[in-house]
Amino acid sequence: MVEKTIRIAVAAGLSVALLGAGGAGPAAVGALYVAAVTAALVQQDVRDLRLPDALVLPGAVFVVVGAVWSALGPGGWPVVVAAIGCGVAALVGFAVLASGGGLGMGDVKLAAVLAGALAAVVAERGPPLGEVVAVVGCWAVGSLVAGAVVATLGYPRRVRTGVLRAELPFGPVLLGTFWGFVLLG
Repeated sequence: MVEKTIRIAVAAGLSVALLGAGGAGPAAVGALYVAAVTAALVQQDVRDLRLPDALVLPGAVFVVVGAVWSALGPGGWPVVVAAIGCGVAALVGFAVLASGGGLGMGDVKLAAVLAGALAAVVAERGPPLGEVVAVVGCWAVGSLVAGAVVATLGYPRRVRTGVLRAELPFGPVLLGTFWGFVLLG
């Protein structure tokens, strides 16, 4: 019961903060979905080192719906281009990183959803497309640097399948940097 209350409080708080940060419009639909699942994703990733598709993948639909809704209004089609382009770029870039090990496919999918949501929110505010791509690029690099710092500081070791090794749930890092960029940027 307490766990559910915490999830609801986190979702409500992030949603209110998002709506109050810089005049969020229809493009924020994807970020509002992320607000609704942030606490559950963090909890799941810390506990099981997994980001379930059932929580991550619907975010892509919400990002596209919000971007198209914005495009039909004041945002224009650059919002859609930014959201889809940055989402796909993050998907490809993080998939390449995951092929070397250290990142899971849940992290890759979450990065794509977050990049699309961030791009949509920023693009709707009106800067040129190049600035939107720069913000999303800074978020991606910032997330990777933050993850490296956390890993270097020594995340607690976990026993998994009988092997003792350091494992880092990267979802909380992705989500933390995402909310920093959305709310402060």
